[in-house]
Amino acid sequence: MAMVVKNNMSAVKTLNVLNANSAALAKDLQQVATGMKVNSAADDNSGYAISERMQVRIRALEQADQNTQNGANMLKVAEGAVSSTVDILKTMKEKAINAANDSNTDADRATIQKELDQSIDQIDDNALITYNSKTLVDGSRMAKGVATKTSLTNQSLSEDTKGSTKIIDLKNRNGEGLNIQTTDTLTVSYVIQGRTYSTDISVDNELDFDKVLDRASAIFTESSPAMASAVATRDGKIALAANTRDNKISVAWNDYLDSTELARTNYQETIDNGLSPTGYDTRTRTGITLKEAIAEAEADVENYTNLLGRAQGYLDGATNPDDVQLFQDMVTMYNGRLSTARTQLADFNTALQEARDHATPIRDGAIQDALDEYTQKETEAKAEYEQAKNTAIQEYQDTLGDIFPYDLSIETSNVVGKDAAGDTVYTANGENAITIKSMTAGLKYQISGLTFSVSDSKGQIKKSVNSVLDNFNESVRAFNKSNDNAINLQIDAKANQTIRISLTDMRSEALGLKSSDGVTLSVATQKHANAAVNVLDNAIQKALDQQTDIGAVANRMEQTSNNLHIARDNVQASESTIRDADMAKAMTSYTKNNILLQAAQSMLAQANQSSSNVLSLLQ
Repeated sequence: MAMVVKNNMSAVKTLNVLNANSAALAKDLQQVATGMKVNSAADDNSGYAISERMQVRIRALEQADQNTQNGANMLKVAEGAVSSTVDILKTMKEKAINAANDSNTDADRATIQKELDQSIDQIDDNALITYNSKTLVDGSRMAKGVATKTSLTNQSLSEDTKGSTKIIDLKNRNGEGLNIQTTDTLTVSYVIQGRTYSTDISVDNELDFDKVLDRASAIFTESSPAMASAVATRDGKIALAANTRDNKISVAWNDYLDSTELARTNYQETIDNGLSPTGYDTRTRTGITLKEAIAEAEADVENYTNLLGRAQGYLDGATNPDDVQLFQDMVTMYNGRLSTARTQLADFNTALQEARDHATPIRDGAIQDALDEYTQKETEAKAEYEQAKNTAIQEYQDTLGDIFPYDLSIETSNVVGKDAAGDTVYTANGENAITIKSMTAGLKYQISGLTFSVSDSKGQIKKSVNSVLDNFNESVRAFNKSNDNAINLQIDAKANQTIRISLTDMRSEALGLKSSDGVTLSVATQKHANAAVNVLDNAIQKALDQQTDIGAVANRMEQTSNNLHIARDNVQASESTIRDADMAKAMTSYTKNNILLQAAQSMLAQANQSSSNVLSLLQ
């Protein structure tokens, strides 16, 4: 090998190897230090991008899992409040049953009433339970819904039971008669806004369900002096609305007549003036109107006809040649003038007909426009009337305050009503059943409980009869109209992957135990206590329904959390495969590259030593 000093290629090549070994060793050191074989996009561009996306997914799943656990904790708070309410209602039913026992005095019932009042107050406290400053079961977390009416359905009575069915003809589901006699007494009790209404009705051959409800509804009128005033107020407002409607329709009619008359007048003026509404100039050259020109032309025709007749008469009687020539010239002249006058008259009549042809559709259009305008005004007036009437009725109902509407309806169908979502609700088995509904939707008018009790002439309760007749259960719960305030829990890493939770109203008013003005469920008398038992049964069912809904969602949250754990672990395993370093392999590579680096360093020293040997030749 030649001995050179300018380009020591052995040293250069050894240096390149040294640098490569150094770079490989640095890479091994980074893998060992970080535990990852892909530390940047330079290491593996596609693998790095995939790994980063997986890390985003992992972090999103971890946050979704945290959301799920927070949601589950929130539901536990709500469930605890509802569970406490259920326990309170159980105790209240015990107390109501106790109060219904005539071994208690009125003073005893007053004591029980105090305990019930405190329990009702505690139910309201439970409804105000909060989580992270959010009140949960006070009705503020309900989904969007319309106001609903209370529906109470009895599926123990025969399927063909109707409002017109006589009480003495009532049958059970198997078609067996209930054996209600004309000597029996039917007691109807119900609770509205915490107030208990009760009436005794003597059974006769003509008494049917409709009459029973009419008499039961009459309790409101009898018990409320404000009812007559409210009815008068309503009737006055409806009468005022009717007057407003009639006045508006009258105004619209007069406007129609005026518009139509104006159209006719404009049309007639068009004809009279000889002017086409399209702008066609039908005036004569002298500036007079067609009407005037026609009148002049008609006068000329008549005048020249008369003059021609005279001239012809003179001609016929003339004998002198000079006279014959004179009268002949006059006949010729008047014939020409008459022809010209007739031509002008025909031209003017043609122009007038053209004006009429132009004016007629304009007139007809104007009349049709006036008719359309009237029709529209009449429709608007009727719509305004209907709105005013409905507003008057609503205002009337609002004036009733906590007085229940003066009517109860009864229907026989497999349809029991509509829920807050507007969906039709059917009987559980799809068979026909008799359903009693409140007249108006909303909590203010809900029937908290309805009790029928039949007793014989000796006052003994007919238990077998009542087990069928008194089996009215709440099939549609009354709600006020609500906005969409349901809770949405983000439970996955993608948009719109949520669990929607609607929590109903667990306040005492919504459960039918208390009125908006503070009147509470009464057990002051045996009848009141007996009616309260059914009210509490309905309240317990409402609370249990809510507790069931919460429990179902809570169970789903637990399953969702487990699913998120599995998804996160699987994604993390995939990300580990792409990015995590095999430490044994990395250390082996590190040891190899470390040895090679040291060897390269030694060889570089040897290569550099060969250049120094040139000095021995220069000595």
